[in-house]
Amino acid sequence: MRKPHLLLLLLAASLLAAVWAVGTSSRAPRSETPPGCPALAGEVRDADGPVAGARVRVKGEGDSVLADAVGRFQLPWPADGGDQPRRSPGRVTAWKEGYFIGGAAVGRLPLRVSLTPLPADDNEHYAWVDPAPDPRRPQNCGNCHAEIYREWAASGHARAATGKHFLNLYDGSDWDGEPGAGWSLAGEHPFGKGVCSACHAPTMPFDAQTYFDIRNAKGVAAQGVHCDYCHKVRGVSAGTIGLTHGRFNLELLRPREGQIFFGPLDDVDRGEDACSPLYHDSRYCASCHEGVVFGVPVYTTYGEWQESQARREGKHCQTCHMAPTGRMANLAPGKGGIRRDPRTLGNHFFFRGGKEEMLRECLKVSASVHRERGELRADVEVRAEGAGHRVPTGYIDRHLLLVVEGLDGQGRPAAARSGPRLPPAAGKSLAGSRGRLYGRLLTDFDGISPAPFWRSDGTVQDTRLTVGKPDRSAYVFRTGVEAVRVRLIYRRFWQQVAEVKKWPDNETVVFEQVFRARR
Repeated sequence: MRKPHLLLLLLAASLLAAVWAVGTSSRAPRSETPPGCPALAGEVRDADGPVAGARVRVKGEGDSVLADAVGRFQLPWPADGGDQPRRSPGRVTAWKEGYFIGGAAVGRLPLRVSLTPLPADDNEHYAWVDPAPDPRRPQNCGNCHAEIYREWAASGHARAATGKHFLNLYDGSDWDGEPGAGWSLAGEHPFGKGVCSACHAPTMPFDAQTYFDIRNAKGVAAQGVHCDYCHKVRGVSAGTIGLTHGRFNLELLRPREGQIFFGPLDDVDRGEDACSPLYHDSRYCASCHEGVVFGVPVYTTYGEWQESQARREGKHCQTCHMAPTGRMANLAPGKGGIRRDPRTLGNHFFFRGGKEEMLRECLKVSASVHRERGELRADVEVRAEGAGHRVPTGYIDRHLLLVVEGLDGQGRPAAARSGPRLPPAAGKSLAGSRGRLYGRLLTDFDGISPAPFWRSDGTVQDTRLTVGKPDRSAYVFRTGVEAVRVRLIYRRFWQQVAEVKKWPDNETVVFEQVFRARR
């Protein structure tokens, strides 16, 4: 008589256990913890209660989970491999848009990570932090981030407000500082000179007496596009990219007290850091690298990227220009930084190995040389590979010159009988030589070319290389030519401008090779 009662009791206990298990699984995320390994369980909260959807991870680790609808999370305990648990993870961090990154030391379980909301308003009177290391100023960026500072200091961003080429074009001076040397934006178009400050000196005080002349940039503002500015960018404003320039199209969040730093990492939990996915997005770069000025498309890199195969493959500007070097594994060694996977830390040169080296990597030149009825024929192909934009890109005057010339039996130059010629814009040293020009050429209202963008009639002749579309040209040389020399020259500016400005570094040979006829 007792057996039926016993069976009923066992059945009821099983049902209760099943109901408890279902209820528990609906309240907490499912654990991915391997059998036999401990789990890191806890919750994310702010002053008002649980925070759903926060991204949670062990600090410095790649794997993460999202807190559930009531702020709970469960992380697998990191392991070195096999069944052996790793040393105790130091901290668990959490972040959600609109909050500072929070963290908690791993000790008693369950963990509780508290998040603090970001301030609602930007402080326009904020005093910018100097990037240069200085022991007298402990907040300076370079004191802790020495390697990043060294990379940035060697970049064009650090020279944005003080670079000689820029200032020579701006004020009409030459390399030696002498005035009255050719093109001058400030001299020829004084009411338009303020357009430069928005990108080249974005932290200049917005003062009508000083702002509209970049030569007034002082102190931290003279450091160009510096650390503190870049890491105060919260988002992109509602302006039109290309027409709303630099600082006027970037949404900043500067604190009234304490600090705020935005960046790509979501586990830097010092209490003053926040994450923004924008730091992995080309839109972050667009406000300064896409610009129509006086009706002329002076900077078009972002628009070129939008049309590129790289964009269709999910690559952004940062993919190439902030690619990790593999040499840095700690953002702030000895200053509270932790060891990280070097493949997760981007470079701050922005041109890994230098601009010319990146050009060499993406430019491919080949030539097929053979004889036809005693004459030598060269079929030359130039193509761009792997770039996320046209080549060259950036400032409108940059260009490439393909130069093709024959060599006789003694290695002396020999003219070609046929083939395309370089135009007058190639400069007196190369105009009329056999080859091709890849660039954007402007003409002024008097028909003079090349012309600066502030004199342009608005037409742009664009012959630059497009990724995936090789440029081919053919050259025929008379009897006596034994080989063909092919060069590809990169010029920052037109030769006639560089000579007047006395620029010593205007051109770089990015490819040179002698091709001989196939036997």
